[in-house]
Amino acid sequence: MNPIRRELLNGLFELVVASLMSAAFAAFQVNFNLQLWVWIVSGVAIAVSGYVMFEIALGYMAATEEREKASAEATRRREEEWLKRVGTPARLELNQEGVSAGLVALGEIVKAMSPGSDYTVMYYFDSEGGKESPAMKAQNAIRGELFSTILQQLKRGKIREYKRIICFDHHVLTNDHELKSGILRVGEGPGTIERSIGDHCRLMMETKGCSLYVAPAVLRSVVTLIGVDQASIGVETTDQGGGRAIAGNMFFSDPPNGEIIEQFRQMERATEKRMVAVHKIIFPEDAESTMAQTPSR
Repeated sequence: MNPIRRELLNGLFELVVASLMSAAFAAFQVNFNLQLWVWIVSGVAIAVSGYVMFEIALGYMAATEEREKASAEATRRREEEWLKRVGTPARLELNQEGVSAGLVALGEIVKAMSPGSDYTVMYYFDSEGGKESPAMKAQNAIRGELFSTILQQLKRGKIREYKRIICFDHHVLTNDHELKSGILRVGEGPGTIERSIGDHCRLMMETKGCSLYVAPAVLRSVVTLIGVDQASIGVETTDQGGGRAIAGNMFFSDPPNGEIIEQFRQMERATEKRMVAVHKIIFPEDAESTMAQTPSR
């Protein structure tokens, strides 16, 4: 029970007893009345017995609360011991309305990374390139927080290297000579990336410890490799118009998902064999500025 509430009840009990005792002395001084004294004594007895029962109930509640705390602590310790022995099970974090649970969980994992770990992302863009659906735009704020957390951890030394590989379909890269040479374009359509990713990639190119590449897609999804023992794959949905939205993330830990993480590592190695370093990012306003500066003939 709240200490203040208990003190108030104690004060109320003392007030009742004091009032009964005062009435008893007053009755004795005015005129001895046996029936009144019996009522007063009964009242005091009831108050005392009530207080005793109240203290017993409080003691029982306190003991029950302590047992519940001890049981919860024992359960927590058993779970920790179980996780140490068998590892962290794979889990799916689905986004709820207004809450990007998958990105939030990914941010928490980044914050808990061991010093000197690597962080690698293979980010896939389909034939629509950087076209953003309303659902994707709604996630830009939490995605920006994730990007900020990654760069903070990089500067603190928690992340040794932050590598992002922008992946496109094979035919897109084959037909885009600028893309094959390491030039990224922000916009819409095949071979482009969305502005929020473009802004972050430009910042990566200015930050020590970051590396940025383009490569043919081995897996049409967003795969994140965190340290040596964790991985995540994005779960996406499409609307009737074909717009993409990140529905959540599936997370894997080693143990017990060592084989799954190793398969992701193999995909990373296969992607790295054909990747090209990005040396330039072109935004729509950059292209407009270039055209404006070009003299007409």
